Amino acid sequence: MKPIDNTGSRDLFSICNDEIFKAIFTKETPESRTALRSLLSAFLQKDVSIVKVTANEPPINMIGDRLIRFDISVRFNRGELANVEMTVYPKAYEALRFEYYTARLFVTQNIRGKKRTYIELKPTYHLSFLGNNLYPDKQWLHRFIYYDPEHGIKMGGRTEIMTVELKKLGRITEKMVEQMDKREVWALFMMYYREDKKTGIIQRIIDMDEGIAAADQVIQGFTVSQLEALAAISRDKFEFDAREELWEMKQAARKEGHADGLAEGLAEGHVEGRAEGHADGLAEGLAEGLIEGQNKALKDTARKLKSMGISLEQIIEASGLSAGEIETL
Repeated sequence: MKPIDNTGSRDLFSICNDEIFKAIFTKETPESRTALRSLLSAFLQKDVSIVKVTANEPPINMIGDRLIRFDISVRFNRGELANVEMTVYPKAYEALRFEYYTARLFVTQNIRGKKRTYIELKPTYHLSFLGNNLYPDKQWLHRFIYYDPEHGIKMGGRTEIMTVELKKLGRITEKMVEQMDKREVWALFMMYYREDKKTGIIQRIIDMDEGIAAADQVIQGFTVSQLEALAAISRDKFEFDAREELWEMKQAARKEGHADGLAEGLAEGHVEGRAEGHADGLAEGLAEGLIEGQNKALKDTARKLKSMGISLEQIIEASGLSAGEIETL
């Protein structure tokens, strides 16, 4: 099998591929453990020692679970817990998913027993690297905790969610590598590892950081066929996600169209029925309004899917609209 050429093009490889991301940081090797420990220490801003790493996968017969998956679960030597993931295309509800999984991991801690108290609960973290932007500002790193915004007081301080929006890193590349902090060099490594134009920066980062050098060693251990297989799995997951989201949006469009059409139809039918003095106007108005409202909802859904870059064939399948109707949106 052909190994990766360390001196050649990295076009085949992207750490922003969630399966490759997971493969780098969950291998049972010293290099992989060093890389994961370095990554988490950088973003949590404290030294950590990893006890257990679990690569998570939803059941293959439950496609819907793929929409709420995360990649890696970690337990530290002091009992702290963390979820770590790469999400190339974050959904509109992504922040809610962060909260859900952070809370779910937090309550896995067992404090039952007469001699145990809430003070024994260990810090729990969620760290997400995002391939597309999620928040409207220009900041690439966000850290969320429970606090009183009116008085600026933290609550228990045991849960924390961090997001890294990789497409907002542009300005960091203007800095000297030696002036970057640990979080910046890790984020740049993930975002630009595959790009030849950033090879100089990436190589300097690899040379100066032990954890990133370990991650690079793991990467060099992959063969081309292994990377192709991991990329294929990731594409399948994206297809499953897109199919599930299309179905949900189609159902939402039908419900919205039904509600809008019902309201409009009742209003129009009521006016027409009063004018004509019989019930036919009510029925006709209701039917016409229902169809009009449903069409409007489907077009809104198709317009949104089109803006997301979903293929024309998938939009046709989801909306029932013709190619010509979609092209005019």
